[in-house]
Amino acid sequence: MTRRHSPFVIAVADDRDRQAIYAIRHDVYARELGQHAVNADRALTDALDGINTYLVARQGRRVVGFVAVTPPTSRGYSIDKYFDRTATGLTFDDGLYEVRLLTVVARHRRTQLAALLMYAALRYVTTRGATTLVAIGRRELLGLYERVGLSRRGLRTGAGAVTYELMAASVCDLPTPRWTSVIHRLRRDVRWRLPGVPFEDPACFHGGAFWRDLGDRFDRLERRDRTISADVLDAWFDPAPSVLRRLSDHLPFVMKTSPPTHAEGLTHAIAEVRGVPESAVLPGAGSSDLIFLALRHWIGPRSRVLILDPMYGEYAHLLERVVGASVDRLALRRSHRFDVDLDELRARLTRGYDWVVLVNPNSPTGRHIERHRLLEVLADCPPTTRVWIDETYVDYAGAGESLEACAAGSPNAFVCKSMSKAYALSGIRAAYLVGPATLLDELRPLCPPWSLSLAAQLAACEALRATDYYESQWRETRVLRAELQRDLESIGWNVTPGCANFLLCELPASAPPASVLVELAQSRGLFLRDAASMGTGVGERAVRVAVKDRTTNARMIRILDEVMDAGLRTHDGRLVRRPSCVAVENR
Repeated sequence: MTRRHSPFVIAVADDRDRQAIYAIRHDVYARELGQHAVNADRALTDALDGINTYLVARQGRRVVGFVAVTPPTSRGYSIDKYFDRTATGLTFDDGLYEVRLLTVVARHRRTQLAALLMYAALRYVTTRGATTLVAIGRRELLGLYERVGLSRRGLRTGAGAVTYELMAASVCDLPTPRWTSVIHRLRRDVRWRLPGVPFEDPACFHGGAFWRDLGDRFDRLERRDRTISADVLDAWFDPAPSVLRRLSDHLPFVMKTSPPTHAEGLTHAIAEVRGVPESAVLPGAGSSDLIFLALRHWIGPRSRVLILDPMYGEYAHLLERVVGASVDRLALRRSHRFDVDLDELRARLTRGYDWVVLVNPNSPTGRHIERHRLLEVLADCPPTTRVWIDETYVDYAGAGESLEACAAGSPNAFVCKSMSKAYALSGIRAAYLVGPATLLDELRPLCPPWSLSLAAQLAACEALRATDYYESQWRETRVLRAELQRDLESIGWNVTPGCANFLLCELPASAPPASVLVELAQSRGLFLRDAASMGTGVGERAVRVAVKDRTTNARMIRILDEVMDAGLRTHDGRLVRRPSCVAVENR
C-alpha cells in the first residue's frame, strides 16, 4: 500500500455495503474461481449471512475488500457443511468464532489489504470474548493464515474448483505484537471505524511475562530463584554492597521520610561523577519518566522525527500513538548485523527533521556506534535538528563511550541515561537527562515534586560512587555474554554479536517460530522475548535473550535444547504448535 492511494476505511458493513459484498462474492467465487454457478442475480449469499458480521474495506465509497465473522449461535458455522465436528478436535462452545470469505478485489491484491482485513477480524473477535478462531483457508492463501498464527488441522475440502484447508488457533496465541510491522506500514493509510475495537492495544508491549509465575500481586515471590526472567534486561548481578548497606542501615527512615523535593543531592552526585554542570542535569524516576516528560513537551503532531528500526519500542509508541508525530525509520538490516549505516544517517540528517532519536547501544540488537564515529556524524547535524541519545546500555560498551559531556555543552543534543540496567536498580527507578541547560529549564516546572523516592535517590547516589564494583560486573558481563553466544550458536541459533547484557538471535529453520518457542520455554520457567514486535525487519524467528549468571545461562541452554523439539508435531512436513490456552489438539 502506498500513500498515492486514498486511505482505506475499515468499518462494519452497512446495508449498502452488503449489496456490494454479495456482488463481489459472485464475481470472485462464481465467475473467477468457479466455486459456484453463475446466476442471473449476479449476487451470492448463504444461510449464515443473517448472523455474519462483515468487516469491509472501503476506498472512497467503493467496497474493495471484506471478511466475514460468524459468531457462536445455534445456526452453526460454514465448516459444518464440510466437516464432522468430532473429526476437527475443536471445542464448539461460546468462545468459538469463524473467520471466512476473506476477499479483496483484483486491483488491490498486491497490497497489504488482505492482511489488514484479517487483522481487523482478529481485533474484532478479541473484543467479543473469542477463545478459539477457526477458518477454512483457501490453498493459495494458507501462508497468510499461518503468518497470522492459525495452524492446519489436517482436514481438506473442495468447493467447485477451489481447495480449502481447515485451520484454527487459540486467540491467546495470536498476540497483537505479531502485527507490528504491518501496523507501522498501514497506520497512516487507514481510517479505523470499528466502534469498541481499538486499532492497537493502548500500551506499548514490553517483556515482564515472568510476573505470571511470580504473581503480579507478589504472592509467589518464593519462585524467583527458579524463574528465569530473560525477557527483561535487568542486571544479572546485585546492586553494589555499599548500596545495599546504605539502604538497609536506614530503611525505616527511608520508607517513612519525604525525599528531597527535586532530587538536589542526586543532581549534585551525577554532575560531580560525570563532570558536567548541575544545570545540565535533570533526574527522573526512570528513563520512561523522562522520555514521556521531555518528548511530549517538545514534539507535536507536526513534528518530523527519525528513529532506528528496530529500536526500543517505547519511542515509536510515544511518538506515533501518543503524540501523533510524523515518524520515519532508518532500517537496520540483519545482513549488516543491524549496524547503523552512518553514511545513510548523515544523509538523513540533511532532510530537516525536527528530532532524531537513537538508542546506543541499541536494543534489541546490542550493536553500538563508537563515540568518536557518532560525534563525526552529529557534527554535520543542522542546528535546527535536536538529537536524543538513549544510553541505557552504554556502560557495557566500555569506558569513555558516553556522550554526556558533549550533550551538556551542545545546543541541541540530549543524553538519556537509565540507571536500571547497568547499576542493577531496575526496581528503584532512577535515571537522568543531560543536555543544554536552557532547554532543560523548560522541563523543570513540569516535574512534580518528590517524583524520585528517597530510596531511589539514596541508592543512585551510592551506586555512582561504587565505581570499582560496577566496572568489575560490566567486565564479567562481557565474558558471560561471549559464553552465552557460543552456547546458543552450538544449538544452531544465529546470534547477532552485541556489546550489552543481551543477545538478539535468529532461530534456525528447523526450530519452531519464535512465538511458539517462547511459549514452550515459559512452561519450563524460562521467559524470553519474542522480538518480532520490536521492528519491521526483525522477522518472526527473532528472540532476544538477557545475559544471566553462568549457572543460569547453563540452565537456559538446557531448557532451550529441550524445547527446540518439544511440543511439535509434523503435518505435511510443517511445524505446528500445541496450544496452551484452550483444548485445541492438532490431528
